[in-house]
Amino acid sequence: MTAATRRHAMPQTNPFRMAVDIGMILAFTLTAIFALISAPTRALTDAVSLVPAGPHPVTVAGKDVVGTEPGMATAVIGMEVLRPTVKEAVSAAQEVMTDVWAALRARNIAASDIRTSHFSIYAESFSPDGMRKEDEMRYHASNTIFITIRDLDSIDAVLDAAIDAGASNIYSVDFTLPDPAAVESETHVGASPRPHQN
Repeated sequence: MTAATRRHAMPQTNPFRMAVDIGMILAFTLTAIFALISAPTRALTDAVSLVPAGPHPVTVAGKDVVGTEPGMATAVIGMEVLRPTVKEAVSAAQEVMTDVWAALRARNIAASDIRTSHFSIYAESFSPDGMRKEDEMRYHASNTIFITIRDLDSIDAVLDAAIDAGASNIYSVDFTLPDPAAVESETHVGASPRPHQN
C-alpha cells in the first residue's frame, strides 16, 4: 500500500472503547435525573424538620346556657294637654300627672318605681289657615314617665289605670330580668371547660 493510500484509509474503531463511553454517558444522565427528582424531597424533609418537637398548645373553652323568665317590666307612658295659655297648660299637665301618679300607687307601684323622664311645653303657632294671632295661640304641655312593674300579672291593670287617669300615650313596654348580674354569674359557674388540642 502506498503512502497516499494510507492517508485516506478509515481509522480502525475499538468496539470495547465505544461500549465504555456509552455506559459512562448513561451513568451521568441517570445521576442528573436522580438529583432533580430527589431535590424536592430533600427540601420537604428540611421544611418538616423546622416544626418544633414537643407538646402542642392546648386551648380551653367553656360555654353554658341558662334559661330564665323575665321578672319585671318597664313601661314608658305620656300625657299631653292643650290650653290657651302657658299657665293653664302647665297647671293642667300637673293635674293629670297627679291623677296618674295616684292611680299607679293604687295599683301597688312603689313611688321609687315612678320617675318623670321628660317634660315639655310649646306653642302651637300655626293653624290650617296660617299663622295664629296672639289671642289664638294654644300651648301643648306634656309629661313622660318611666314605670317599673314588678308584678307581671298586673301589667294590663296598671296600664288601664294610667289611661283612665289621663295618660294619652303608651310609648313602650319592655320585659327584663330583675337581676341580670346574678344570671350572668350563674352562666360563668355552669360553664364546663372543654379542652381540645390544636
